[in-house]
Amino acid sequence: GPDTLKVQRLRRDPRASLVVAAPVGERERWVSIAGPATVHADGAHDLVRRLAARYWDLDDTGRAGDLAEMVQGAWVRVVIHPEEVARYAM
Repeated sequence: GPDTLKVQRLRRDPRASLVVAAPVGERERWVSIAGPATVHADGAHDLVRRLAARYWDLDDTGRAGDLAEMVQGAWVRVVIHPEEVARYAM
């Protein structure tokens, strides 16, 4: 949410990084990005809905209920503006 400690820290010091790695047991590969981040109050609920539609089976009533509960919450959207990008694949 907008008042979490992580968001407060990002507002004070907007440096951020993100690493996405292959699951354990798969061939090692990853990508990382780093750069300044901006926090946005707009667009977060739409992003939650789009990600849920892509990765969840929303015909599952449990998942649909989870999504309905999530969009009632306070969310922010964090955008990392990449200055450094690294990748590795074995």
